[in-house]
Amino acid sequence: MRGAGRILLGIGISTASMGVVLGIAAWQGQDVARVEWEASEQRPAEARQDLTRLSLPTQGAEFFVWDGATKRNLLLGPGRVAESAVPGGNGNCIIAGHRDTHFRILREVRQDEPIVVERGGRMFTYRITGLHIVSAANKAYYRPTAKPTLTLVTCYPFSYLGRAPKRYIVQAELVSAGT
Repeated sequence: MRGAGRILLGIGISTASMGVVLGIAAWQGQDVARVEWEASEQRPAEARQDLTRLSLPTQGAEFFVWDGATKRNLLLGPGRVAESAVPGGNGNCIIAGHRDTHFRILREVRQDEPIVVERGGRMFTYRITGLHIVSAANKAYYRPTAKPTLTLVTCYPFSYLGRAPKRYIVQAELVSAGT
């Protein structure tokens, strides 16, 4: 039994180490994005990178969103689903993030709270209109919309180990757009 115990302990340590490494990569990705964001603010709006800043003012949190919800981008931070609308545009802007890093904070948001999105020198303020828990197979919240909508999505439950069976959806409507 001692041999089996050591093997299990080794597996546990390896798994925990991998979690720490992925967590570090996630926050370093945000540091890289912040540097790029600050550098791009010195350029004209049309010359800026396709990087978006997402703020949850009530929670005091901000994230830099990469274009494309690829595995690589989601490791570095939230990612805007490529086929979705751009922030502030007509349609459904869908931003996905991991529940165990950046989008863990979504468990703290509440209806009617603001979400601020900045992109290309413009600022868009959304108001949360709904919080939903759906099966992973439910794609209803990913459909295009007629009016400017922001949809944040992460896996659920937040404390689940492994591939989560559900999705946590935060849906918001555009209330103001400015420069």
